[in-house]
Amino acid sequence: MPTIKIHVDHEELAALERRAQAHGIKVPDLVYGALNCMMTHSMESYCVGRVGQAIREKGGDLPQWSDSARSVGIYESKKDITEQRGPHSLD
Repeated sequence: MPTIKIHVDHEELAALERRAQAHGIKVPDLVYGALNCMMTHSMESYCVGRVGQAIREKGGDLPQWSDSARSVGIYESKKDITEQRGPHSLD
């Protein structure tokens, strides 16, 4: 079976582990479910926009869903860079 590797920061992994645990599943299952959701909706404009935004922002600051202890906003005593969720956010 082919394998896809995803590199995440510790803060991102901690958030993924908590979310998976809350759903009673493992992290790879959570990631597969998210990929399935994205592929199902990948032609919808909100999804295309969110994917593009995530790619552009990767490496600049941690995503809003991750632990933010190391985010730029925290250590500069400012709000996180991303201040609003997308139109179909679950949180």
